[in-house]
Amino acid sequence: MQAAGTSATGMEENGVIEPLPDEEFGTEVTSDYDPSDTETTFGSLTSSVTGHVWEYGRRYHAFRYGRYPLPNDDEEYKRESLRHAMLKELLRGKLYLAPIGDNPQKIIDLGTGFGEWAMEMGELFTGAKVTGVDLSPIQPLWVPSNVEFIVDDIEDEWVHEQDYDFAHFRFVNTVLKNNELVLHNILQNLRPGGWVEIQDIYPRISSDDNTLPEDYPPAKFYSLLQGVLKDQYGFDLKVLESLPDHLQRLGYVNVQRKVFHMPLGEWPKDRHLRMLGGCFQEVFLDFVAAMAARPLVEAGFDKADIEELVVGVKNAVGNRRIHAYVPIHFVWAQKPPA
Repeated sequence: MQAAGTSATGMEENGVIEPLPDEEFGTEVTSDYDPSDTETTFGSLTSSVTGHVWEYGRRYHAFRYGRYPLPNDDEEYKRESLRHAMLKELLRGKLYLAPIGDNPQKIIDLGTGFGEWAMEMGELFTGAKVTGVDLSPIQPLWVPSNVEFIVDDIEDEWVHEQDYDFAHFRFVNTVLKNNELVLHNILQNLRPGGWVEIQDIYPRISSDDNTLPEDYPPAKFYSLLQGVLKDQYGFDLKVLESLPDHLQRLGYVNVQRKVFHMPLGEWPKDRHLRMLGGCFQEVFLDFVAAMAARPLVEAGFDKADIEELVVGVKNAVGNRRIHAYVPIHFVWAQKPPA
C-alpha cells in the first residue's frame, strides 16, 4: 500500500497537506476512586464526579452524564490500550511528533482516558509535571510522582494552570462540540513557543486499488455515525479537514500535518503494516460495538438493523481481498514565540 506522495508506511512526506476533500441496566453508580484520594487543587470531588453509570450493559461516566458517548469500562480499557500500542508502533516508539525539545516543564493531556500516554510522558520527561484531564475517574491510583489526573470537562472555562510547554489531544477533537473554543483556551495557556498536537482519525475509508465495494459496511457505518453524533451530541467527525485553518486563524504558527494510511485488516503484504492492520481491525470492531451499544440505540435505530450492521462490518474487515485504509491525522502547531 503506497499512494503517490507517501512513503511505504503511508506517511505524507511534505508535512503539510491540503485538507481531505438493548436492554437497559438502569443507573447503578459505582466508583473506582479511593475516597481518601479525592482532594485536588480544584476542591473535593463529589460522588457525581467520581461515580459511574451502568446502561445498555456497559459502564459510562456520571460527571456531565451523557456528554461523551463511549463507555469507560474494562472492555473500553482494552480497546484504548491496544490503540495506544498501535499508535506507538505506527510512530516507531514515539509518543508525539511536535518538536517540543528535550526539557519540557509542563505537559497537559486533554481527554486522557485511562492515562497511558500521560504516564509514559511522565516517565520519559521525569523533570516535567504532566497533567491528564478527563470526564471519567478511570486512571490508576499509582502513577509516576510527576503525573496527576483531574476530572473535568475540557470544554468548560479554563481553570487549570498556565504556561504549558505542550498540550496533547488524542482521538478527542472529533468528539468536541466547540473545537475553536478549546483550541483558543489552549493558545492562551501555552507559554510563548509552546506546542499543541492533535492526533485523530478522519472517518473516510479508501482504497488505492479499487478493491473497496460501493456498499462496504464499514463505510456505511462511518456515514451513519456522522449523522448520529452530529444530531445527538453536536460533534463534527470531519473537523480534521479544516483544523489547520482553524489553528492558523486562532493565531498559531508553524502549523504542520502528517497523514498515515492505517490499514483496516490484515491484508498488507508488508509485515509491519499487516500487524498494524490487525490491531486497527480489533480497535475498529470494538469501537463499532461500543457505538452500537448506546448512540445508535438512542438515535432510534431498530435493534435488528444494528445487529445486521455490526455483523456486516465484522465480516467485511476480515476480507483480505479488500484493501481498505483509514487516514490518521497528526496536526501540530506552535504559539508564537515571545
